[in-house]
Amino acid sequence: MSMKINKINIVVLVIVFAIGNVLVYNKIISKSFTIEKNIVESNKFRNPYINEKVLKELKENSLNSNRDFSEFITANYLLNDYSLRKTKVDGNNIKRIRKQFVFNNKEEYYKLLKAFSAIYDDLKYFPVAKGRNTNYWVGYENGFGESRNFMGKYKHEGCDIMAENNVSGFYPIISSTDGIVENIGWLPKGGYRVGIRSDNGGYFYYAHLSCYSNIKKGAVVKAGTLLGYMGNTGYGSIGTEGKFDVHLHFGIYIKTDNYEELSVNPYYILKYLENCILYANYWKEMSQRLKIKYMP
Repeated sequence: MSMKINKINIVVLVIVFAIGNVLVYNKIISKSFTIEKNIVESNKFRNPYINEKVLKELKENSLNSNRDFSEFITANYLLNDYSLRKTKVDGNNIKRIRKQFVFNNKEEYYKLLKAFSAIYDDLKYFPVAKGRNTNYWVGYENGFGESRNFMGKYKHEGCDIMAENNVSGFYPIISSTDGIVENIGWLPKGGYRVGIRSDNGGYFYYAHLSCYSNIKKGAVVKAGTLLGYMGNTGYGSIGTEGKFDVHLHFGIYIKTDNYEELSVNPYYILKYLENCILYANYWKEMSQRLKIKYMP
């Protein structure tokens, strides 16, 4: 009788121990797959650390598995503690990881996925075409969030791509994405600017142009479409130029629950897009530029 009781006790202890292990394991797993509330409006999202080589790997994974770029970015961003320092999810485990995040926090996961889709899924080209017949190129630094002071103090919401050849009208500016011309014309800060709404909802902003191509508001454009030429317009009333060196201000904005246009840092995205550059014959382009006029 005593032996039977001991066996029953052992069985009960084993069952209790197993249940305890499962509960602890599930708690650990659940904690690993949590998502911070409204992460898309945080600085962790707007200005994360991103390794451009990781972006390249994730793009290759998305192409090989026929899944959206943003799916791989979302999963890796979350598992890297809100950064993209290394690749942790590839095509072999993306379904499982996605399922776990959706199970734990469906709403926040899909908010994040939508935001990353707006930024990354439509990207195709670096916004400045490179000349085949010149050694001049561009340079840029991570200036997102720096202080600016025109018409009051504000934070810089983009990245300035500076011209090595400081001549207005020399560098062709192209659309980085497919999309629709949502805004075109003069802004006191941005000068002659173009705003493209991409297919997945991202707003791509190109400012300080010297002039436009033949695009108009509402026009559908393809990635690589000539938008105009790099200039130094802005910081004043319409037509003001020369207040700063020739450059392109490139910005990316998304729509969130509380913001119609929330800026995100394009610096690391530009580093990634350096692998996707279009080439142009600058001198031929410049001769054609004489036919281009400013548009309202």
